[in-house]
Amino acid sequence: MMRTLAAMLLLAAWLVASATVSAQSDTGAVPAAPDDGGPRHWEVTDISSGLNLREQPSTSSRIVLTYPPGTILSNLGCQRTDDKVWCDVQKLGGGPRGYVAATYIRPAVAPDGSVPTGPDNSALRAGQGDFDATGKIPCSQVKGQPSSLCDFGVSRAGSGYATVVVTKPDGVSRSLYFVRGQLLGADTSQADGYSTTSSEK
Repeated sequence: MMRTLAAMLLLAAWLVASATVSAQSDTGAVPAAPDDGGPRHWEVTDISSGLNLREQPSTSSRIVLTYPPGTILSNLGCQRTDDKVWCDVQKLGGGPRGYVAATYIRPAVAPDGSVPTGPDNSALRAGQGDFDATGKIPCSQVKGQPSSLCDFGVSRAGSGYATVVVTKPDGVSRSLYFVRGQLLGADTSQADGYSTTSSEK
């Protein structure tokens, strides 16, 4: 009885694995965009020579640049063209936008070990005042000035995706955008005296 049960479990596992491989290699399903439940980011993989970013979804289109393995790309949607699946991408943190062959990318794993899917709605929630946590943090108007306390609120979207809104004593607010646990940008400008955005622990 136990041997029969074990054999059935092994068979079921093999069938599931076979169905998964078939769905990826035979049918070539087009991966979903984040708004449709797809991964937020891709990782370049399985190509030692690097992955070409092209202007259009075609092997005859001009190569814009080449991504080395391990590069993280934003998922901007995928499509099928001439029996080949292409994904519209942009390197995390900025850079030119274009198309890569879906064969050489996989859903990117976040630092916490998860694969974030669906849209990152943290900025939208923060703009509506829908925070997961609030409090006060030390802050200063200009680097080197004595610090005071500023109000903050953070809206999280899981796996290191979040928007932090800091409100200074003069009532001016600044939003900080975190992706995969890294500060990616802020709603600042050179006119405000903030030419660059950086973080440190």
